[in-house]
Amino acid sequence: MSPPDPVALMGELVAIDSSNPGVGEAAIASFIHDLAREWGFESQLVETAPGRANVIARIDAGGPRSLGLSGHLDTKPVGDSSGEWRTPPWELVLDGDLAYGLGTSDMKGAIAAMLVAARAWAGSAPQGRLDLLLTADEEAGSQLGAKELVRRGLVDVDAIVVGEPSGIVEPWEAIFLVSRGISCFEIELRGRQGHSGISDRLPTSATVAAAHALLAVDALHPRHPAIQQVAAEPTVNAGVRIAGGVFFGVHPGRATVECEVRLVPGMERDELAADVEAALRAALPADVSWDVRFRDDELGWSPAVAIDAAHPLVAAAADATERVLGRRPPLACYPGGSDATAFSVGAGIPGLASLGPGWLSVAHGPNEHVGVSQVRDATEIYRRIAAGYLER
Repeated sequence: MSPPDPVALMGELVAIDSSNPGVGEAAIASFIHDLAREWGFESQLVETAPGRANVIARIDAGGPRSLGLSGHLDTKPVGDSSGEWRTPPWELVLDGDLAYGLGTSDMKGAIAAMLVAARAWAGSAPQGRLDLLLTADEEAGSQLGAKELVRRGLVDVDAIVVGEPSGIVEPWEAIFLVSRGISCFEIELRGRQGHSGISDRLPTSATVAAAHALLAVDALHPRHPAIQQVAAEPTVNAGVRIAGGVFFGVHPGRATVECEVRLVPGMERDELAADVEAALRAALPADVSWDVRFRDDELGWSPAVAIDAAHPLVAAAADATERVLGRRPPLACYPGGSDATAFSVGAGIPGLASLGPGWLSVAHGPNEHVGVSQVRDATEIYRRIAAGYLER
């Protein structure tokens, strides 16, 4: 019997709408659960809310080591870009080496490759346990996915590879060791609302103060420890949302600026808060009052995590990519976050933040696509990682 084609399987996955927000992951999880059992895997379907489901599929050949291959089943919705798609979003359309469809890069191509790689590894595995951790809700914070699986004690492996697209502009740009965190906060500015005809006699407009605050945060260089393994810097995104003012004729008395900082390992919330407040004290007029409020959910502080460059999984990934691609990608810091954070913070499991086919630059937008050859390469890379890590 010929081995399954990962590109054809990707097409079947793309055809199942798993938008989040939207229809959720129940249909795609059920499809994969049935397929995994058909292929002889142990498989568990884990529903965490109505219509929201995860799959944990396992191949256990015994032995001391275990490895997880992790991918999320949900996609961002088509949203406002429906008129910009040149192909039907839920239909895989091939154009040379490119395959178009919603979720191809983020990350149904990687999931198809993981499933086929797991089946190939299972056919000759002398030892080791390989778990496929295919999760819900990553696109909305992973509360019903990786984080809930960890809370329930269902994730039990030595290390994890997350298959997020590891291309930004070029495919397979790096083996990403760092999953960046995030901290979101709001700056509220208060002056005194009044008649705009006497604005020169009133305290500084709250919206003008908000502009000062936005520029101060934009120029911020928050303190962070040096990371020896890879170059990693926080990024500051000032004014992701701004609000204020009433109408013409009214001198604004209140305004808010919402900001985010993408974190690197070792950053501390108290230190970031102090850096933000110091920048605001230096920039804001004395006749307005202000407060900084960090969100009280996980967006207020979700730390960055990293796997040690000396970890054997990193060596297995480097060897596998070199054999398949003919080159060894550099080690780097992933621009965003991934479920590696949930597994590391919640369960202490080290993981690669991203090693998968596709490009981050085409995700979450119209005409998402992945390289056909990348999906095939990913299948062999994952098989080799499993063999290299589990069979030592």
